[in-house]
Amino acid sequence: MSQAAFSNPRNICYLPGMDIDLTSFSTAQKEAFFDLLILAMYADGHLTTFEDELLQQLLAGMGFTEEPARQREFDAAVTRIRPSIESIYKAKELALGLAEAFTDRRQQQQVFGAVLKIMSSDFNVSTWESTLLMELRMAFRM
Repeated sequence: MSQAAFSNPRNICYLPGMDIDLTSFSTAQKEAFFDLLILAMYADGHLTTFEDELLQQLLAGMGFTEEPARQREFDAAVTRIRPSIESIYKAKELALGLAEAFTDRRQQQQVFGAVLKIMSSDFNVSTWESTLLMELRMAFRM
């Protein structure tokens, strides 16, 4: 994909089926959001190119328009969440901790919608994914 395709000066990420307005997200919230999506992607062990493309577009929306910067951020997020994918308990604890970064209702709705989109993108929601979605739904009181 060309670099121009990842240019996004307004900080709004238009992903297929969802529009994420990142302008109200702090740097820490953007990191927590991306980590939640990486956790969602790894929850079922089925990594798809569609999920990867969505995450690459999100990184571009976060300002990482150069391929090396996107790869660095992606790798850093994987490194942060990797210890938590060993068990559903650890994954749940991480997801709930990351969810605490979002106190604004609109942000919570956007984050939950994006996590749901990533988890259901392969048309198969695993037990782990269902558990994480339920926990997030309760944390966000949805």
